Amino acid sequence: MFSIDVMTALVGIAFGNSYLIETRHAPASYPAYALGIYGLVKLLTAPAGGWLLDRVRVVLTIGLVYASEATGLLIILVTGTANGFLVGVAFLSAGVALAWLLVFHALGDAFEADVRASATAYVGLVSAGATGAGFGLAAVLGQIDFWQSAFLLALGLATGTALLMLRLHPRGGRAGFGRQQPKSAPAPPSIGHRKQLVAGVVIFAHFFAVTATIAVFGPFVLRSLHLSLLRAGILLLPASGAAALSMLLMGRISRHGKRFGQVAALYALGAAAILAAAFVHQAWLFAFVAIPLAVAIGGAQPLLNASVLDVSHANESRGAVLGWLFFAEGLGSVAGPLLIGLVISTASIRDAVLALSLLEGAIVVLALYAARTTRI
Repeated sequence: MFSIDVMTALVGIAFGNSYLIETRHAPASYPAYALGIYGLVKLLTAPAGGWLLDRVRVVLTIGLVYASEATGLLIILVTGTANGFLVGVAFLSAGVALAWLLVFHALGDAFEADVRASATAYVGLVSAGATGAGFGLAAVLGQIDFWQSAFLLALGLATGTALLMLRLHPRGGRAGFGRQQPKSAPAPPSIGHRKQLVAGVVIFAHFFAVTATIAVFGPFVLRSLHLSLLRAGILLLPASGAAALSMLLMGRISRHGKRFGQVAALYALGAAAILAAAFVHQAWLFAFVAIPLAVAIGGAQPLLNASVLDVSHANESRGAVLGWLFFAEGLGSVAGPLLIGLVISTASIRDAVLALSLLEGAIVVLALYAARTTRI
């Protein structure tokens, strides 16, 4: 997971933006195009990749991951153009999406339901550390007069990741059969299509809200509160710490069958915090209000990641279900910023914050409904 996220942050966000603008002198819109292509291809790969996991041996799937990632990086290196970067990012995204499906399969196989939330809490911390490492590497490599260095490093990370993934499934069978249940253990109850749909909608709504929050609070901090990025980062340090602690705490106390109820409670806290933020004009008060919001978002993340594993591993077609849930996650990540951007452009930034608080209130109702109908 660390290797995948370092490579993603390095190529897809940090160094990639610098490469397009400063090295290739591409139009300012190209970094946004690259991120859009990355997100779209990842979104489309998820259901197809899940279907593939149920039917193809793991060693072949890992080979496809590596071939896709290596092809993308080699296209960037060989073409040395902005358009070549856009094409390469598409191949890289397909490989990364399939790699995440494989890793989540292994994670679900390795942990029983009652400890999955704790495991996925550490996933969140690893992801945050990897993203920071990717940005740090990009900053260092940006000082070297050899633009190929970052993409060669990414190629090395792709190679190492493929080798590590082989260790996750040493038998080489299909991903859904990484860990067999003992013969004496009862099979987990299968989750029907309707409950899968309910779980998918909750996961969609969560990622919609998270990405919409990121999209609206940038303009809110810079335009409405008139803060610099540096000052905002310093003010939000307590909130960052609260998010990490909430992630670990909720991961430890969460148990299978109660996750959606806990998500509802966290989102009630988040909705109240965002509603208060819409009326905040002082920087110190914003920093205070951001703490309960961070607790809500940080705590909900491992619960919903564990729910993804619970739903997918309660069905024989684990790959297909996992692919559908990843599709719902990706769709929410794309739709959230688009809708909140539309509200900002047609109304105002503070109106967008108010709309976000209403959205989080709706998620509370949705999560409560899911808790009553789906024991996850």
